[in-house]
Amino acid sequence: MKRVPYYPGCALLTVDVAYDESSKRVAQRLGTELVDIEDYNCCGIGELKSQGDAGLMLPARNLMLAKQQFQAQELVMSCSVCYHELSRANAYIRKNARQKARVNELLQKGGEPPYEGDVEARHFLEYLYNEHGVEAIRAKVTRPLNGLKVAPYYGCLYTRPSQFTGSGRESRLDHPERPRFMHEILEACGAETVAYGNETSCCGGRNLIQDEETSFRLIYDTLSKAKAAGADVVALICPKCAGGLDIMQEQVIKAAEKREPGSGERARIPVVYVTQLIGLALGETAKDVRLRDMETNAAAVLAAKLWK
Repeated sequence: MKRVPYYPGCALLTVDVAYDESSKRVAQRLGTELVDIEDYNCCGIGELKSQGDAGLMLPARNLMLAKQQFQAQELVMSCSVCYHELSRANAYIRKNARQKARVNELLQKGGEPPYEGDVEARHFLEYLYNEHGVEAIRAKVTRPLNGLKVAPYYGCLYTRPSQFTGSGRESRLDHPERPRFMHEILEACGAETVAYGNETSCCGGRNLIQDEETSFRLIYDTLSKAKAAGADVVALICPKCAGGLDIMQEQVIKAAEKREPGSGERARIPVVYVTQLIGLALGETAKDVRLRDMETNAAAVLAAKLWK
């Protein structure tokens, strides 16, 4: 079993344990153990992003820990927000000697080793696609998702902005505007993927507190388009997106009803993490991948669709 350093961040150990658990179970089914780095910190999104060098030090420290604890040149994570922040830190540290020196000065003040910008941040979806591969996943499927129509939702941070993630410039990475890795893996698991136009649209998660109306409209647009395209479920790869599409779905529906009576139900659709679907296809149970953690009745819908 290959041991790989893994960064769960904050959300995956609290409200999004289902994503953490299903990611680790999928990896284990494929021969990889995702091992949490020790003593990690928050990636800093929302708190210190505007604080210059301090906002780079937090994500850089997590990358440094992977090198220090595992002698690794990569750190895997499932959260797209964390992936964005750690990739952003790398991009700045590698291009700006002054910022690199300032980040290392802050690390030194905290009694930490320096960071050279030499550990790659890797999204778990990309890791699955490149390190295991679609055909290897297909070969491990024991309970195919036959008959299930899935709307893959990548969100806006998985491949963008490309100056941070490297998408469009590095061949191993997904397409910056038309990603396909999730599509191919889901199809290898037996599911049918549907096109609906909002695969990489923003979920509005960053707007939720200061502009709920805009956020709810963005969420509604994605959910309603996925449902209109015939999807049974929406599959996503980001806890922030899950906060909007899954946790806030009922409120989004109520807001739509106020704007236009009768429109709310157009956005009612189960939302799951893609790792939950992959896990099911590889033989994990609904309990194993914590389907009941999802707020949008995914467990009941999938049971009726797949195991009737």
